[in-house]
Amino acid sequence: MTHTAARRRTARALRRAPLHPALLVALCLGAAPAWAQQTTVEDEAAVTLQRLDVEGERVDDGYTVDQTRAGTRFDLELREIPQSVTVVTRQRMDDQNLLSIGEVLSNVTGVSGTYSDSERLEFYARGFYIDNFQFDGIPTTMDQAWSYGDSALDLALYERVEIVRGATGLLTGAGNPSASVNLIRKHADSRVFTGSVSLGIGNWSRSRGVADVSVPLNADGSVRSRVVASYQDGESHMDRYALRKKLAYAVIDADLGADTVLSIGHDYQKKESDDVTWGGFPIWYADGTRTDYGESFNPAADWTFWDTTVRRSFASLEHGFASGWSLRANATHDESEADNALFYPFYTIYGFDPDTGGGVVPYSGRYNTQREVDGLDAYAEGPFQAFGREHELMLGLSRNQRDYVNNGAFDFPGPLPTYLDWTGAYPQPAWGELPEQSRGTITQNAAYAAARFSLADPLSLILGARHTDWESEDEGADRSHDVTTPYAGLVWDIDGTWSTYLSYTDIFQPQSLRYASGAFLDPVEGMSYEAGVKAAWFDDRLNASLAVFRIEQDNVAQATGELLPNGEAVYRAAEGTVSEGYDFELTGRLAAGWDATFGVSHYTARDAGGASINTQLPRSTVKLFTSYTPQALPALTVGGGVNWQNRTYYVDAVYGEFEQDPYALASLFARYRITPQLSAQINVDNLFDEEYYSQFNSGYGAWGAPRGGMATLTWAF
Repeated sequence: MTHTAARRRTARALRRAPLHPALLVALCLGAAPAWAQQTTVEDEAAVTLQRLDVEGERVDDGYTVDQTRAGTRFDLELREIPQSVTVVTRQRMDDQNLLSIGEVLSNVTGVSGTYSDSERLEFYARGFYIDNFQFDGIPTTMDQAWSYGDSALDLALYERVEIVRGATGLLTGAGNPSASVNLIRKHADSRVFTGSVSLGIGNWSRSRGVADVSVPLNADGSVRSRVVASYQDGESHMDRYALRKKLAYAVIDADLGADTVLSIGHDYQKKESDDVTWGGFPIWYADGTRTDYGESFNPAADWTFWDTTVRRSFASLEHGFASGWSLRANATHDESEADNALFYPFYTIYGFDPDTGGGVVPYSGRYNTQREVDGLDAYAEGPFQAFGREHELMLGLSRNQRDYVNNGAFDFPGPLPTYLDWTGAYPQPAWGELPEQSRGTITQNAAYAAARFSLADPLSLILGARHTDWESEDEGADRSHDVTTPYAGLVWDIDGTWSTYLSYTDIFQPQSLRYASGAFLDPVEGMSYEAGVKAAWFDDRLNASLAVFRIEQDNVAQATGELLPNGEAVYRAAEGTVSEGYDFELTGRLAAGWDATFGVSHYTARDAGGASINTQLPRSTVKLFTSYTPQALPALTVGGGVNWQNRTYYVDAVYGEFEQDPYALASLFARYRITPQLSAQINVDNLFDEEYYSQFNSGYGAWGAPRGGMATLTWAF
């Protein structure tokens, strides 16, 4: 924590009066909290139970955090950030047994996901695809078209996940105006030998083991190491499908002085999936009637697989100056590879005959793809004096280069005699050499800056901009853009508990389509307007936010019907999609031993012609999860939650509308601390065995997982 942040936090604490958010909690949960009359003795006792990091700052074990740099790079409380921010903590991940980034995002307010097949889970926020991810603040783009297993990334090595909704061009560069996801790695934050080992066993022959160990490397603990390893194996509700995941992570943190910390680390993840789907099963017969596959049906051939390997190395350096300024530099190198053999039951053109089972074409593919990402990011942040007040300034430089090559071949013979009674028995084509399908290098060099002006004691203004030099090479559509993306946010600190804000953010997305002149279309520009109210109680252990937003897209490509001399289609840039809606979220500690998160989101998104987009995604969602440790029985923790979404649908030009009714998925968990070091936990998902589709877009379906559970035994030392 910088000197400026510490002073600001102390000032806020001194002016805070006793707070009673009973009305808000009553509205959200249906009952007023009993702790509104409690003294601060409980809070003081709770602080003593918090884990301290090596700098002596508190690291929360609940469902929220004191402060974060998400969205702005300034070290701020959640209610000081003029955008919607969700932080999923390690404690919440452990309680809900969230094992992958996909499982985390499925439980985040305002975020919805849909599967393309068994391996690709794509997420959206406010109607737009999420393609901006960060690792410790270094931006990278996740492209699910050539899946590298990004949505299945194991969370064992991450301390928390930060999600900023809306446009995030200030810190991420190019992308969609949806959200940015920042994964914060675990570090060696203990000066003593400590760690944990866990073993989980679940239905469908699933098993999982995790070891997390911290070891000081010298007598005073100024040089420390941490190692995390995990192995996961098992099947699923779908016949023949099997998944294995391996993870190894090591980091060394060294205090080079009283104010300087150097971190060096590497992680390795490998995912091996067998009998995977590509697309899903047909949801219509040729006569327009629905197919009726069981939950265990696997539409793939029995030789299919999808393996991914990720290797990431990183280094970071942090230094604090006596003036209150700090310098942070990060570097990363990422090598990813995907190798797969796939089977797609293509039927749209030919039609799937309900009597003979004919009309399904065995579209098979064999692909090998590689991706390398190099990222550098450095910024300085600290106070400055002007007009008799203290303000904050942040200046940064960033470089990100992504090289990729996609090799592949496919086989597309005539239709099968029948696809009825499918068992997966189909001969694998002889692939031979895999020719190159595409390659390219995308580079972003950027400079960014932001200032947080203290206009008055209750009023602050954040102004910032990022200038990005974006360039594409060797893609067959080489292009370059120089784009400046602005950021502005005004925050009114009403009384030390409540704040209200207005913000405008921007982002851009390059295009490879052309005007009639032959020039490339200007990048799609996403503009996000947001206004909201935030609150924080009890030393930031309970946070709430209510935001209304509007997102506009400009320069969206529309075909003119003309062709260029080389045969390429001609496009024009037009006004595009408009998304409007609201998010509400309440997260944190409701009482001693009681943590909860409750989120409600709703939006509408329409294109320039007024038609709804991405209708396979829910427009309204409610997500709730809570855990409770009774004071009379502190060894026991119980909890659970529910995720609800409204009606969704897909319209096919031939077969009409496919509709899924609203549904809710409930979960339960219980943990018992057998000894101070040994605990046992049980998680049950889809408690009421709700039957629902996890995908149905493009005429191909898949069933969501029925009721399942896992029992985990953890030994901490």
